[in-house]
Amino acid sequence: MIRARLVFWGEEAGIAARAIEPDNLPNMSLVADVDHLSLSFSNEKIGTLLSTVDDLLMNIKIAEETLTSSEDR
Repeated sequence: MIRARLVFWGEEAGIAARAIEPDNLPNMSLVADVDHLSLSFSNEKIGTLLSTVDDLLMNIKIAEETLTSSEDR
C-alpha cells in the first residue's frame, strides 16, 4: 500500500476543502480547519496515486481561481 498526504495552509483552506469534498474516495481522509487543509489517501498502484494527486491539485487550483475571481468583482 502506498500512502500520501497533502497539506495546504491559507486563509481560505476551509472553502477549498468544501469545494473538493465531493471528490473524496473511500480511501481518502479530509481534515479541514479555518487555515489549513490536510488530505490523506492510499492506493496499491503508484500511477493511480499520482493521478489522484493530479486531480486534487487541479480541483484545488480551480477552487482558488474561482474564489479569487469572485473577490475581484
